[in-house]
Amino acid sequence: MKKAIALFLIGMICILTACSGQDSQSALDPENPVTLNLWHYYTGDNKIAMEEAIESFNQSVGMESGVFVNAIAQGSVLELEEAVTAAANGTVGAAEMPDLFSCYPDKAVELDALGKLCDLNAYFTQEEKDKYVTEFLNGGIFDEDRFLIVPTVKSTEILYANQTALNEFFVATGQNASSLTSWEGAYQMAQQYYQYSGGRSLIGIDSLANYIIIGNRQLGVQIIDGANSQAVLNRQAMKKVFDVYYGGMSMGYFNAVGKFRSDDIKSGDLLAFVGSTSGAAYFPTWIEKDNTQSDIDFLALKYPVFEGGEDIAVSQGAGIAVTASTPEKEEGAALFLKWLTDPEQNIEFAMNTGYLPVEKAAYDSDGVSQKLTEMAAGETAEQNVAAVYQIALDQVEEGKTYASLPFNGSYTVRTYLEDSLESMCQSGKENAQALRDTGLDDDAVLKQLDLDARFEEWYAMVKNELDLSGIAYIEE
Repeated sequence: MKKAIALFLIGMICILTACSGQDSQSALDPENPVTLNLWHYYTGDNKIAMEEAIESFNQSVGMESGVFVNAIAQGSVLELEEAVTAAANGTVGAAEMPDLFSCYPDKAVELDALGKLCDLNAYFTQEEKDKYVTEFLNGGIFDEDRFLIVPTVKSTEILYANQTALNEFFVATGQNASSLTSWEGAYQMAQQYYQYSGGRSLIGIDSLANYIIIGNRQLGVQIIDGANSQAVLNRQAMKKVFDVYYGGMSMGYFNAVGKFRSDDIKSGDLLAFVGSTSGAAYFPTWIEKDNTQSDIDFLALKYPVFEGGEDIAVSQGAGIAVTASTPEKEEGAALFLKWLTDPEQNIEFAMNTGYLPVEKAAYDSDGVSQKLTEMAAGETAEQNVAAVYQIALDQVEEGKTYASLPFNGSYTVRTYLEDSLESMCQSGKENAQALRDTGLDDDAVLKQLDLDARFEEWYAMVKNELDLSGIAYIEE
C-alpha cells in the first residue's frame, strides 16, 4: 500500500512538473517546430508594426527554438472579443481558440472562468516578472497570483486639438488653452464655441467608458472595485460626470459623428477630442472644408481633470493572453512574449505608433529618448507622436495613471455605463433641438432638459441593470 501511494505521488509530481513548464528540459524542438496563431485587433501602422516584429522573431529566436508565430487580424477590439468568446464557448461555426490573442482584463476574467487560459507563472520566473512596470504587470494578474495577461504595449489618454482653428477662436474671444485642463472648463469653452461658431461642436470623447471610470477615480471613487468584486455608486461623483457629458452632448457642445473622433477633426466637425496616445499617428495633418484641403497645426494637452479631483488619466491597452493547450505551445508563446517585451524590440514596436514600452529597463535606458529625438526630426505624423509621448511619459512616470481591477461581471458594468449614457444623450439631443426650435435660448433649454431629473433616471437605470445582472454594488 505504501509503495502504491509513493508511486502515485511520484507520478503526480511528474505530471504537475510537465504541466507547469518548470521542467529543466524544454518542450520545444527546432526539428519539430510549433506554429502559434496570434489573433489581434491592430490596423494600419499598428498592424504593420506587429507583423514586422513577428517576422523578425520568426527569422531569429523563433527559428532557433522551433517556434513560428502567425498573426491574424480580427478587425476591431469588439470583433476580436466576439470571435474569442465564440471560440471559447464552442459556438457552432466558430474557429478554434487561437494560441495567443490580444486581451483586456475584463475578458480575461470571463475566459479564465471557462478554464481557457494558461497561468503564465509556469513560464515566467519572479525575476522575469519584476522586469515589467509594476502597474502594467498587475493589470494581468488575477485572484492575487494568476498571471493571465502579459503586458506588451500600453497607452494613456490625452487631449488632442486642431491648434490652427483653436487659435482663431482664442484670438476672437480672448480664451486660452488653460480652460481645457478641467472638464468643467472644457464644457464652458465648448458652450462659448458653440455660440461663437453658430452651432458647431468643440470637443468629443473617444471612450465614454473611460471617461466615466476615470472621472469617478479623479473624484476618489473606484466605480469598478475589483478588490471587492463590486461596483461602487457614488451619487456626487456620478452626478458631476453625468452633467458635463449629458449636458455637453445634448446641447451640441460635445459631439461624436464619425467612427473615431480623429475623423471628426478631419471633417471639421470637432476642434478637439480626448483619446488614446496610441492614436497620435492618426491625428490629421489637414482638414477638408468646402472641397479644399487646409493644413492644420497640432496641439497635445494633458487629460482634463474634474475640479477638486486628482490628476489621473487612464492606463490601458490590451496585453496578450495564452490559451491553455500543450506544453510546447504554451512555452513557445511565453518565449515569443518575452522576446516581444524586451526593450530592444519593445521600444521600436511601441513607439512607432504612440504606445508605451512595458519594461522598466526601457525607461532607464537611452532608447526612449533616442527614439523621441528621431521622431521629432521626422515627418509631421512622427512629430505629433513625439509631442504626445512627452505628456504620456510624464503621466506614467509620475504615477498619474490608473487601471481599474476587473472582476467577473466588470465588463458588463463598463459596457452598460457607456451604453446607457449614450442612449440618454441621443434622447437629450432630440429634446434640446425640439426646444431650440420653439425659440428658447440655451439657458432655457438646459433648464427644460432638467439635468437633475435626467441624472436620477440614469442612476436608476444603472442600479436596475446591476440588479438584473446579479452584480454586487454599494451606494455612497
